[in-house]
Amino acid sequence: MRRLATALLCLAALVSCAQPGAAPAQDGPSGEDTGWVTYQADVTAVRVSADPRSLVLTVALLGDADGCSRDPRITYFVEENNRIHANVVQDSRLSGTVGACPTHTPGEVTLTAPGSIAGRTVVLNQEPWKLDGAQYRRCDPTFGCDPMPTDHCDPAWISVAVRGMDVSRHSTGSIEGCDGSWLVMTVPFDPVPCGAEARRGCDPSVNVRRYFLRWAGPRGWATIASSTEAGCGRVRAAQPAFPRKLCADLSRP
Repeated sequence: MRRLATALLCLAALVSCAQPGAAPAQDGPSGEDTGWVTYQADVTAVRVSADPRSLVLTVALLGDADGCSRDPRITYFVEENNRIHANVVQDSRLSGTVGACPTHTPGEVTLTAPGSIAGRTVVLNQEPWKLDGAQYRRCDPTFGCDPMPTDHCDPAWISVAVRGMDVSRHSTGSIEGCDGSWLVMTVPFDPVPCGAEARRGCDPSVNVRRYFLRWAGPRGWATIASSTEAGCGRVRAAQPAFPRKLCADLSRP
């Protein structure tokens, strides 16, 4: 009887082990990290609110699926040098998935300061915005919050043109002719080729080219041609409309 009872107990144990149960957790997509991660939320507009301490920010939120964006908010709020600095962020758990959040939807975030904002410049995600009427405008990446010079021949516009050329960062443009629509200037490739203090054995000669440019609207001056020759030959071949009066009497640069 003792042997029979033992055999029955073993049989029952085997049967119970063979019965179906809960399947173990599987590796793969269902086991991937689905945590929320914080990302920057781009600001597209800033307007004044009824509360003198607050501004209403329109932001671009990741969209098109549940899990693309939540909790847009202000972080890192600092008042410094009569400016307000803040970061605008959102949380997302799908932004790292290719194609999961292909669009953006507008959202709003309220920025509130301890005291009156009083028209101060606000720097949002390191981009400055300046009050312009009832709304703020994003400051220009080149000229900052100052107005763009209306005179296209202004040295500030000339500096922008030179910075866009393949020359030394020390190079500056010398205007030879400018009428607001067309520009002629000389630019040295590198004004200090041997460094601030000339190195022994270095040839200090400076290579200078003449540049012909046309006004191209909001982006400033666009180069038509460059030359080391006298006169208008090179530029008139590239752009016959370039006025002769700006180049006819030019000697070699």
